[in-house]
Amino acid sequence: MKPIIGLVALAGEFEVGFDKTPGLLKSACESLKNAGFEVVLSDTVMYNTSTMKKAANDLKGKEFDILCVCVGTWSEDHHLLDLLDYINKPVILWAFPAVDTGSLCGVQQICCMLKELDKDYFYVYGNTDDANVITEIGQISRAVALRNKLRFVRIGNIGGRTKGMTDIAYDELEIKDRTGVRVENLDEDELAEAFKSTDEEQAREYWANLKTKVGKVTSTDKHGIESVRYYFAMKELINKYDLEGLVIKCYPKWMGKVCLGYSLLSEEGIVCGCEGDINNTVSMKILYELSGMPVHNTDLLYPDPELNTVLFSHCGSGGFSIASSYNDIHFGPVRLADTGVCSLFPAKTGKVTLVNIVGRKGTFRMSVITGEAIQCGMEFPGNPLKVKFERDINEINRIIANEGIGHHWMAGYGDLVKELEYFCRLNKIRLIKF
Repeated sequence: MKPIIGLVALAGEFEVGFDKTPGLLKSACESLKNAGFEVVLSDTVMYNTSTMKKAANDLKGKEFDILCVCVGTWSEDHHLLDLLDYINKPVILWAFPAVDTGSLCGVQQICCMLKELDKDYFYVYGNTDDANVITEIGQISRAVALRNKLRFVRIGNIGGRTKGMTDIAYDELEIKDRTGVRVENLDEDELAEAFKSTDEEQAREYWANLKTKVGKVTSTDKHGIESVRYYFAMKELINKYDLEGLVIKCYPKWMGKVCLGYSLLSEEGIVCGCEGDINNTVSMKILYELSGMPVHNTDLLYPDPELNTVLFSHCGSGGFSIASSYNDIHFGPVRLADTGVCSLFPAKTGKVTLVNIVGRKGTFRMSVITGEAIQCGMEFPGNPLKVKFERDINEINRIIANEGIGHHWMAGYGDLVKELEYFCRLNKIRLIKF
């Protein structure tokens, strides 16, 4: 997900540094472009009504996610306020180090104004070639782009939630209000009917080819063909309802039947949640958009206090590209039911961000932990992910219990904490950060 940044400058015509502000704007633009960002530029320095209107005309109607304002000097704050009547976007206020320009002072003044008016704004401080500043602008911009993206996302829910898992009960309106995602509620019969209409011979050929791409297969051809047919059926519903995610009450009726389809859909950019957990399928979508990779769907299973690690896993529906290697992938029956096809493999290593969402109106909250996924074997018949944490795991588990966080954790690759912090701030979501 690549955000688009609108860029403009603000300065006071009687202030020291006014004549250098166009150069700051140009340099800031070059730094952002060199970092890989698309920039929509107004080369105007706003300092009165006519220059504000010129900037508004430059930017009006253009597609961008966030407005970055290079504040070259102290300036009258109402010019930016007037611009926001034309350009209703969140704002990054960029202050530059200097003794005599008043840039930082001016930004602090504007922050006060925007806070009072309940506008979405962010602050960064540093020179145009400061890599930390460019990184921070990128993190903020990705959070805003994520919010913009999720407003148009629909996730299909088939069959409601699994009986006995009250922690995954969801507030459909709160999900829409806080994240932008809309839930499309579908009946189980729709999946069953879509399955009946699939081509069995086509599924047989697909399964025969798929088996050649992995290291081991112990599922029967009968179950493999059935699983591919469910994959075709899910794709039909995804296309029919224009979905970017799918959740099925898989336990216990659909166990092993939809897991392989989940793995295949994950590689196509469709997030798939287990057991009817809508909240954490939204978590998966958030992590997918930020990381650009399939996301692990897990339970927190076993803490090892000696290594300060936690083993996470679920039944085996992860995308193939997050396996330690394709040769490690084993198509085998689902645990407990001993039927169907799961993609069984240990997870690849690397930095991971784990997210859980629970709650309803008034309690809706996101919890975030980061750690390092380390090498592990098939310590659980699913997609075992072993994560080493810096924070003591006993303390982590106590916080989970005290905050009533729930048992499903979605894991995305990369350190995505700052983007999630900014996303929660934008959407007024309570963040619990470990």
